[in-house]
Amino acid sequence: MVYMILTTYSSITAQEIASEKGTKVMEIIFSSTTAGKYFCGKILGVLMVIATQLVVYLLGGWASLIAAHHMSMADSFFRDYGSLVNQVIGNLVSVNLLFLFLGVIIYTILAAFSGALVAKAEDASKASYPAVYLSMAAFFATFPFQNNADALLVKILSYVPFFSSYFMPLRIINGVASPVEIGFSLGLLIVAILLLVWYISGIYKGLILQADEGNLWHRFRRGLSYR
Repeated sequence: MVYMILTTYSSITAQEIASEKGTKVMEIIFSSTTAGKYFCGKILGVLMVIATQLVVYLLGGWASLIAAHHMSMADSFFRDYGSLVNQVIGNLVSVNLLFLFLGVIIYTILAAFSGALVAKAEDASKASYPAVYLSMAAFFATFPFQNNADALLVKILSYVPFFSSYFMPLRIINGVASPVEIGFSLGLLIVAILLLVWYISGIYKGLILQADEGNLWHRFRRGLSYR
């Protein structure tokens, strides 16, 4: 779910911010409010849309499940796979949902940062690459450990922001993560999000107003060191 949501909203977020590059409107906006407040408002707006979509998915899924239970044609399915359905729902509607939402938040912030780095609005389609590629790497990295969730690498990555939203749920589903470990991973993820917002808010004005030429990765590295 994190991967599917990100492939949609990381591109939208990056393009929305990249489209403002080089416009006089931004100079007017920054004369009326701080760049940090503007950036946080942008991110908050996108996250509210994502949260709305998640709620719609959950309510729609719940309504569909209730309706399916009242259909005679679905009786055989629930007899054979009822326990599996309950297990999937239990794993989703749990702390894993919080990891899902926080994972979307941190990747959306990265996509916004990437969008602010493009040289011009025409490059907006490329702006979401860092967030999408990193998400893909984290997503596919979980595959070899589906039946070995207690491996050392899984334990390490379950505490690393950008990876923990994939690896800690894997450990939770397999029952190899304690409440203390889950809480510590959540805490690290929240702290990483807050630090990322704080840092990007401080440099956002310089990022959005810079129009230097060069490839995206060059500007990405320069943006990380911008003051």
